Amino acid sequence: MSDSNKSPSSIPAFVLGAAFFYFASLSPEGAPQWFFGILGALSMLTGLNRLNQNLDQDRKIEAANTPSGNFGSARFANKRECAAAGLDDPNGLFLGTHEGEMLFHNGKAHLLTVAPARTGKGISVVTPNLLHWGGSIFVTDPKGELAGMTARHRAELWNQKVCILNPWGLHGLPQHRFNPLAVLVDLYNDEALRRSLTGEVRDLALQLVPEPEGEAKNRFFREGSRKLLRALMLHMATRDCPERCTLPELWRMLQSTAHLEEAITSMALSDALDGVIADLAEDVARLMANNAEQFGDFREGAVQAVDIFEPSGWLADSVSASDFSFAELKSRPTTIYLVIPQDEIGTHGAWLGLLARQAIDAVARQHGNEQVLFLLDEASNMGRIHNLTESLTALPGLGVRVWMIVQELAELRRVYGKEATATIMSQSEVVQFFAVQNHDLAKEISAALGTRTVITHNINLGRTIDENAGESRSETARPLMSPDEIRMLPRDKQILFVQNAPPILAQRVPFWSVRPWGDWAEHNPVEGNTPRSKATFRMRYLINGVKV
Repeated sequence: MSDSNKSPSSIPAFVLGAAFFYFASLSPEGAPQWFFGILGALSMLTGLNRLNQNLDQDRKIEAANTPSGNFGSARFANKRECAAAGLDDPNGLFLGTHEGEMLFHNGKAHLLTVAPARTGKGISVVTPNLLHWGGSIFVTDPKGELAGMTARHRAELWNQKVCILNPWGLHGLPQHRFNPLAVLVDLYNDEALRRSLTGEVRDLALQLVPEPEGEAKNRFFREGSRKLLRALMLHMATRDCPERCTLPELWRMLQSTAHLEEAITSMALSDALDGVIADLAEDVARLMANNAEQFGDFREGAVQAVDIFEPSGWLADSVSASDFSFAELKSRPTTIYLVIPQDEIGTHGAWLGLLARQAIDAVARQHGNEQVLFLLDEASNMGRIHNLTESLTALPGLGVRVWMIVQELAELRRVYGKEATATIMSQSEVVQFFAVQNHDLAKEISAALGTRTVITHNINLGRTIDENAGESRSETARPLMSPDEIRMLPRDKQILFVQNAPPILAQRVPFWSVRPWGDWAEHNPVEGNTPRSKATFRMRYLINGVKV
C-alpha cells in the first residue's frame, strides 16, 4: 500500500470546527450565530468521517502487516506455554532456564541430549540432576568427575546407597564389583525362573556380539560365535562351582584349547536343563572335529567379544563378583556410578553397554512404582544396548527412564541405525540440542523447528519523477531458525523439543548458578575447584524434615 494513498488527517477539520463554534460564541447578540454553528458542525462531521477513514485504513494496514500463517506458524514457546507443559514443576529433572524461570521435566518417558564434547554437558545437564533429583540413578561417568563431585551428597543428603564401579581406581574412589553372569546362576537356582535362563543367555550373547544394523555380511560367523558363547555360559551357570561363572573364566575357556576341551567333555556328561547342555556339547564337538577352520572363526569371534575381560586386564576383578544388585535401584534409593577413563571408552565401552542393559532389565523386572533414571553419557560409545529401542515404549511403565547423551545424532545412527534412532527420538519426551556445529545436524534441527510466514515489502518507483512511489506487500516462508543461525547460537543457549509444547529457546546454566547446588558439589577431581560465582537462582528443599 502506497503512503500517497493515505487519507488526510482529521485533525484540521476538528480544529476548524472548534474555531467556528468559538466564533459563534463571540458573536454579538443578533448576529448570525447559527451560520457559524452550522459551519462548525459540518467541520466536525468532516473530521469524524476522516477519523473513521483513518481508523479503517489503519486496520487494513495492520491486517496487511500481520502474517496469515499460510506458509507456517512456527514460533518459540513463551513463559505461559512452558508452564502449561508442566515445565515449572521442581520435582522433575532440570533442563535449564527460560525468561528467568527454571525449567524442569517431570514426565515418565525418556530424554535425549545431543551436544559435542567439552561443551558443558556435565556442568549444565548431568551434575545439576545428580545434585537435584532424589530418585535412584544409574549413571555412566567418563573421567570419574561425577562420582567425585556428587557421590557423598547423594549418600548423605539424599540418604541413598551409593555404589561406584571403578575398575581403574580413579581419584581414590571406591571400587565396587558387579558380575554380569551372576544372574545366570540365580535363574538356574530358582525353579520358578529357570525357564528364563536360556533367554537370558541368548540376550547376553547378543549384547556381547551385537548384530550391526543393516549389515548382513558375516552374520553366519557372528551367529556361530554367539552359539559358542551361549553353550559355555549355560555350562558355567549349571555346573557345581557358581563362583566361577564369570567373564574372565569364560575368556579362559575360549582362549585355551585345553580348557575348552575340558569344558566340552564336562558338558557332555551333564544332565542339566533336561539334557540341553549335553546336546550343545555334542554340536560343538562335532563342529570342532568336522570343520576345524570354521570352528576357529567362531571361536575367534567369541574371544574378541570377551577380550576386555581377560584375567589380567583392568575389568577382571570388577566383574569377578557382585557387591550389590541392580534390583536395589528399584527397591531402595540407590545411585550407581560406572567410572571409566575417557581414553578407555573406545576400547572398553562395551562394558558400559553390558551393565546398562542388565541394570535396565533388572529394574524392569522389579515390581513397584518407583522411577529409576538411567543417565547414559557417551551412549553411542558403549555399543548397541540389546533390545533397548524395542523396549522404549514399555519401559516407562516399568519404572525405567533413559536419558541418552551423545555428541552427534550421526553417532547414534551409526550404532542403532536410522529407524531405531528415529524410534529413540520419537519416544523421548525431551530432545535437547546445544553448541551445534555440524551443518547437517543444524539443517535437521531447522527443519524440525518448522517455518513461519513473514511479510515482505516491495517499493515500486514511479516511471517519471512526478509519479509517486508505491509499496506492495507479499508473504513468504522462512525457517524459524536457519541452519547458520542455529550454529551461531551463543554457547549458553539451547533448543528444547518438549512434548506438547512449541520448541523452546532456553538458557543453559552451570550448577553453581543455582543455590544450594554450588554448595553441595564437592571438589572436581578432574578440572579442579568449582567456580564460586554468585548464584542467580534459588531452590528450596525439605530433607529429613529440615528446610534447605
